[in-house]
Amino acid sequence: MPKSFPNFKVLKYFNMAVLKYFLFAVILLFPISIHATTTTTVNLPVPYTSEIPNGRWIKPWNNACEEATIIMVEQFYAGNTSTKFSRARATKLMSPLFPIERKLFGTDADSDAAQNAKIINDYTSFSAYIIDDPTIEQIQNELSAGRPVISFHYGYDLHNPNIPWRRGGSYYHVMALVGFDEARQEFIVNDPGNDKSGLDYHYKYAIITSSLHDLNIKTHKANGPARVLFTAPKLVKLAGSPRVYYLQYGKKHIVANPQVFKNHKWQWGWLRTVSKDWLDQIPLSETIIKN
Repeated sequence: MPKSFPNFKVLKYFNMAVLKYFLFAVILLFPISIHATTTTTVNLPVPYTSEIPNGRWIKPWNNACEEATIIMVEQFYAGNTSTKFSRARATKLMSPLFPIERKLFGTDADSDAAQNAKIINDYTSFSAYIIDDPTIEQIQNELSAGRPVISFHYGYDLHNPNIPWRRGGSYYHVMALVGFDEARQEFIVNDPGNDKSGLDYHYKYAIITSSLHDLNIKTHKANGPARVLFTAPKLVKLAGSPRVYYLQYGKKHIVANPQVFKNHKWQWGWLRTVSKDWLDQIPLSETIIKN
C-alpha cells in the first residue's frame, strides 16, 4: 500500500472523536431549546372578583360566576389595570346583569354559553362567540393574542377545595382563562368561585379540558358539550386611522359611518386602539356594517 494513502485506523479514531464532540455539543444545546419552549408563559392582567363580592353565599350572588366572569373580561378590554375589584365596584358592575337575565331568560341563576354570548354581545362593550371542543393550542393562541377565554365546566371535576359546592346542585361553573404556563402544563384562571385564592389560580391542562361542559338548560345539568367563548373588544381601530372595525364571530367588519354607532347604541368609549399585528390576525368579513 502506498505510504501516501490515508491511515484508516487513524481516520477511524479521528472521526469517532469528532462524532463524540458533535454529539456532546448537541446534548448541551438541545435542552436549552426545549427549556425555552416549555417555559413559555402568558398571564393577561385581567382584574379579579369573586362571584360573592359581599362575601356571603346568598342569592343571587351564589350563582353569579357568569356575571363575575363577564365583568372581569369587560374591564380588561376597557383598560382596567387593577389586580382586583373593590367589593363595592364589583357589586355595582354585576348588579345590572341580573334584571337583564330575568327579562331575557326568566331567571338570573345559571345560564349556558349561548345565553352568555347574547348578554355579552348585546349588553357589554366586548364581543364573544362559541367554540365547541376547543383544543389546548386554540386556547393558547387566543391568550397569546391578548384575548381572555370564558370557559364552562362541570365544576366538581375541577377538584378545587376552595369552592363550596352545594350538594345536589348542578355543579355548573364559569371562569375566565387568562393565561398559561407551558412548563407546568397549566392554565392560569380567574376563578370567581374561589373566594379565597381565585386570582391567577392554576389548573392543569387536563383538569380544564376534561371538565369542560356547557349547561344543559333543559335538564339543568352541567353535562353539555365541551365549550368556551372566545372574546375580543367589540370596536377597534388602528392608531392614526379613522377606519373602525366591529368584531363579531371571529371576523372584523368595516363600520361604514358614525351613524352606525347611534343606530346600534354603541358608545364611543368602547372603541379600542389596537396594533396592526393584532388586527391582521383577524379575518376581514365581506359584510360592511352600513346601518
